[in-house]
Amino acid sequence: MSRLSKLLLVALLALFVLACNLISNPLSDVQEAASTAEAFASEMPLETLESITTAIPMQTLEALPSALPDVGNYFEPSGTPVEEWNGIPVMPQATAGEEFGETTYGYTVPATATDVQTFYNQEMENLGWTSPFGFQASEEGGIMFFQNENDFVTITITPDQNDSNSVDVILQK
Repeated sequence: MSRLSKLLLVALLALFVLACNLISNPLSDVQEAASTAEAFASEMPLETLESITTAIPMQTLEALPSALPDVGNYFEPSGTPVEEWNGIPVMPQATAGEEFGETTYGYTVPATATDVQTFYNQEMENLGWTSPFGFQASEEGGIMFFQNENDFVTITITPDQNDSNSVDVILQK
């Protein structure tokens, strides 16, 4: 056997040992992590787990649902509609409008979903907004997305019972 053959054989053997070590090392790491988690879980007294659940005051649990935004009125806004909201135009035919928090404005309009989509495609483009994608409006409504630098606008069109559409404008800065 030549010297070169012996050197290649030793190099292949070393490479094989390194590959086996790389494969078995992550397995032993996973086994160690699993045993650590098992030891932690078995060492924690049941009283600790019970005290965690009782440590949250009942008033906090009762207040959680009221802290959520009221989405029930999004489809039935009340009030006089504005011409624009945070720089986003509102259709001039709007019959009612309302701001829901700092990021959402909803209004109703006696127009088809296609009319709403045409209005926003034109107006938003005139204002420098681009539409990376959206879903074609139909009788069932539609959804549109616009972007201007780091700001995003989502416009949802939802039909209501009065041959009108509910339009919700959501602005994310």
